[in-house]
Amino acid sequence: MASKNDNYCQLLGLNPFTEGKYTPEAINDKIDKMEVKWANEFRNKQNDTGQRFKYHQLVDEVPEIRRQMSDPSLRKKVFAEGKKELEGKCQKLRLDCVILADGTMIILPGVIDNFVKRLHWEGVDKKTVLKITGINDGSVPKLVSEKVINAYTNLTTVDAHTPTEVLNALITNQDLEIKCDPLTEASSLSQMRSAFDLCEKRVNSVRQELLPDQDSYISVLRSIKLIIDSDKELNDLINYGRCNRNLEPVMDSIEREYTGQQLSRKYIDELMNVYVRNLDLDMCLSILESFCHKKKIAANFSAMDSSMVRCPDCNNLVPGGNNTMFCPFCGRSFRIVCPQCGTSQLSNNINCIKCGFNFKEGESKAQSLSISFKMDMQRGNISKAEKELNQIKATFATFGELASMEAILQKEKNTLNILTKMVNDNYSAKKFYAAKTAGDQLVQKFPFEIQNHPDVKQRYDESSLRVKNADVFCQKASVIEDKKEMLNMYVNAAEECPDHPGARSVLKQHPPQGPVDPMGKIRDGHLIIKYEAPLDSTNITYMIFREKNSLPNVTDETRALAETPNTVYTDKTLEPGVEYFYSVYSKRWGVLSREAAHFGPVIILAEVEKVNIEQIDGGLRIMYEKPRGATRVRVWRAEENEGTGSSVEIPLNGEIVYDDIGLKGGTKYHYLFVAEYETRNKVERSQGVFYSATPLDAPKPVRDLAIVWNKSDGTFTARWSTSNPVKLFCSEKKYTIQGNMVKMEDIRSWMTEIKPIQEYMDGARFNLPDGTVQYVYPIIPLGTMGIKGNELMVANLKPFRDVEKTIINKDCILTMTWPDNAVAAKLVISTTEIKDFNDPTAEIMTVRRDEYDEDKLIRIPMGKSPKKCINIFATYKVGNESLHSRGIAIDVYSAECKKVRYTVESSRKSSSIEIATDESVDSIPEIVMIRTEEGIPLRKEDGETLWSSNGPINLSGGKCTLNINLKGHQDIEHMRLFFSNEEDYNLFRFIHPLYNRRKD
Repeated sequence: MASKNDNYCQLLGLNPFTEGKYTPEAINDKIDKMEVKWANEFRNKQNDTGQRFKYHQLVDEVPEIRRQMSDPSLRKKVFAEGKKELEGKCQKLRLDCVILADGTMIILPGVIDNFVKRLHWEGVDKKTVLKITGINDGSVPKLVSEKVINAYTNLTTVDAHTPTEVLNALITNQDLEIKCDPLTEASSLSQMRSAFDLCEKRVNSVRQELLPDQDSYISVLRSIKLIIDSDKELNDLINYGRCNRNLEPVMDSIEREYTGQQLSRKYIDELMNVYVRNLDLDMCLSILESFCHKKKIAANFSAMDSSMVRCPDCNNLVPGGNNTMFCPFCGRSFRIVCPQCGTSQLSNNINCIKCGFNFKEGESKAQSLSISFKMDMQRGNISKAEKELNQIKATFATFGELASMEAILQKEKNTLNILTKMVNDNYSAKKFYAAKTAGDQLVQKFPFEIQNHPDVKQRYDESSLRVKNADVFCQKASVIEDKKEMLNMYVNAAEECPDHPGARSVLKQHPPQGPVDPMGKIRDGHLIIKYEAPLDSTNITYMIFREKNSLPNVTDETRALAETPNTVYTDKTLEPGVEYFYSVYSKRWGVLSREAAHFGPVIILAEVEKVNIEQIDGGLRIMYEKPRGATRVRVWRAEENEGTGSSVEIPLNGEIVYDDIGLKGGTKYHYLFVAEYETRNKVERSQGVFYSATPLDAPKPVRDLAIVWNKSDGTFTARWSTSNPVKLFCSEKKYTIQGNMVKMEDIRSWMTEIKPIQEYMDGARFNLPDGTVQYVYPIIPLGTMGIKGNELMVANLKPFRDVEKTIINKDCILTMTWPDNAVAAKLVISTTEIKDFNDPTAEIMTVRRDEYDEDKLIRIPMGKSPKKCINIFATYKVGNESLHSRGIAIDVYSAECKKVRYTVESSRKSSSIEIATDESVDSIPEIVMIRTEEGIPLRKEDGETLWSSNGPINLSGGKCTLNINLKGHQDIEHMRLFFSNEEDYNLFRFIHPLYNRRKD
């Protein structure tokens, strides 16, 4: 070539990636055209001497160009080199891209056109370059619609970034008198739309002297109006504006600090960490991607390494990073892995930077060992070659020829193993001639290896000796004229080496007689073979051959099933359902008889032996294993007391598990299992085996289980209506059990049996673990099975502890100790009485645990209610359900405690009470009069009840007088009034009258 950097494709203006479209004629036309051009440029005196010299070289190169481009293989190589060179030159474009977060590369505007011009490669266009590099040309995809971008662009004309900012600017303009509260970042979209309507009407109707920038604001509001009704686009505009506002200093820094080098993701993240907080990261990256592309700033927004390194050999840029080991265009090695410690490092290092390994010395030693390896392989010294290969691995594990050397060694080792196996197998079969032949090949190919296999050497030596002895007998026999003596000599040779070809060729002409009258009998799954010996049975053994579905085709190489000197043989290796044919030959001096005893077919029909029948809900479950070789199993069922012919076949349809349901409980059923075997000509059936089982006469399951919590001792009481014995089991997991019948061993493995504290005829009292949700299952045990009833979920969850109440400023302040795993508190509030959490008339308050943790209290406004009854439940999350603990009931009073004064007048005829309290009180709760024999009563329980109001007492102006019956008692100094209910003392207090008790 004219220069080592020139490529014929570039010189001729051929696109190497479209090789198929260039015909030889078109290429020759290109060469002719370029030859004329180069010659003219060489003769042009206006070109400087350097250019003319270059064109002269190109003209001289034309014959070589024609030679290579006319040869198909050389032309293919030229195009392949052109592809590599063009691809290498285009890699620089990766540095002039905006790499998006997803790894997509977008070329900067105008870069690709300038690059194609400077490439000076005719035939290569912009489309080809983009395809080679995998770079896209165009704009950066946008996350928001054009309407949103247009609205934001208009917002920036009035120095705003979000709709909130522009609307607040109008609302706070006192000249416009817009009656609307300013918006905040937390304002809803509906509030924003309402404010927008007011601002739009006012801006369109106001005089321009009140709003000098009226036209700008009208344009902004019109662009916002296009998206105001779409929640998505309005939210996009808000997010887009916020992101742009926070990214302004980031954009300024990028534009100011850009030096032409591609910005890294690390640099971008550092800027965003300073200026951007709590914003949509994807939106921010998309905005910066569009900004960099518009400003022609190369940047990498992805997580991949976009650095490039220059190859010192081909001068092309290649992707950098620690994983770049070599140049993909010229093959120059950049990095090397130390064979000792595996450390990756620069390829020009002399010693490993970690372990100090000398690369040059190590490679030299590996080359020397490689030469020794190849020489030993040629000599057949496998063991030594393997040691040398292991030394290479230990010395220079990354040696380039290791893979091919291992393949060669493994191939030769396989050959060695085959030959040693042939020696061993033939020796074991008394084929000494074949063993010697295999040993000869082994010694010839691997002369050093037989010493490493002493057992093979011993067998090879013995086989060689036997063959040698047999050769001597055959040589002697060849010179003996007496036929009988000659035959005896060949027999001696056959006894020494049964497969000696010389002896066998003679003895085959005198084969033994075959056995006669064969017969077979099947017993216990085995075949007993019997046959009669021939008349001359001297030195005879019998060879038994077996074949499936046809008579055996016996040759000298056929392996026999067995060899025996007896006339009886038992075959214990029969497969059920297979037709076997047998041939029995006589054998003497290694020669088989010409005739054989044949018989067959013989077939074994195995019965269905592995059967298990278990009780299930409403019937029996049949499980069995199909005998090996059987095509199918058929089953017939009959009741115990039914007559012959009443059996019914069960439709198994090939299934090995069948639920036979709809049977009578307590009735015994018999099942006949028959195995069917399909042979070549017909279907064979086994005799069949009977199995019996009885379905359970099961009682009805417990459907009405009821469980209540005993508040007195914290236990639980379960009740049911069945008279059968019931056991209770519990589990924190709910099990889905098909049907009503289940094995007791399964129940005990899944659940925990509840040990009752007290048992009743129709129930039991028991404990459950605290703080858990338990599923209680009623089981009626019947032997190994159980009848499962309907389960019941019991939420034995821990309630709140240490509940304290305080009244502060008409608010009830509650504090409590939260149980573990409780997620919320549910308060059921009433002004009359304690109510349950599902009472629709009660007020419900729910407080999450994190809300409680902020203030460490729960505040309940009392309002005008003097009393509130509060039931507090701890809420737990169990699976997808919310469950509640037992309630903690408290009464809270907020009213001022009123003082109640009274006086008692008593005489023999009548008695009366005068009651007085605050004028605002309309009534007081029920009261009773208590009397003691001595002293005064301090509690309601201290004495006898003389009188009760039997209900609230109405007052007028806070006073009333009541006539009462004191049952004839006049000692009022031993009497006092009390409220019937203790809780009424939270609202009222008695001021008891003082009596002169000195007379007592």
